[in-house]
Amino acid sequence: MDVRFQLASEKDLPRLLELMREFYQEQEMVFDEEVARSSLRKTLLDPGLGSAYLILLEQELSGYFVITFCFSLEFHGKFALLDELYLRAPFRRQSLGSSAMEFAEEICRKIGIKALRLEVGEVNKAAQSLYESAGLKRDARYLFTKWI
Repeated sequence: MDVRFQLASEKDLPRLLELMREFYQEQEMVFDEEVARSSLRKTLLDPGLGSAYLILLEQELSGYFVITFCFSLEFHGKFALLDELYLRAPFRRQSLGSSAMEFAEEICRKIGIKALRLEVGEVNKAAQSLYESAGLKRDARYLFTKWI
């Protein structure tokens, strides 16, 4: 099994948007292409914000993930947020998710980040199982958001 994680660049924007659209539709999240394009573009052009990776299996586009960076006293400074991880349905249950998690952790180690966080939908049991098997623990707090 030939799995590759390709650092995305601005030329990959159309493929990333296609994958995002699929992911958001599947998770019943609102997808606004212009907002997604703008946010992705900023991330692709500024490595200080994060990075996006295409997941390829045998050269076939099978998914993507995005890591962004945050700062927290609790997490001893800069930490990573696995902002999105998506695998197309035909590529699931082939250990690609586990490989992507290992790759994301290695990125963090290389740049000195000590904590990797993520959020997952309450009903997405498959993703929860993947993250637990990768050693992530559910926090004992609730995540709150207010759009400003």
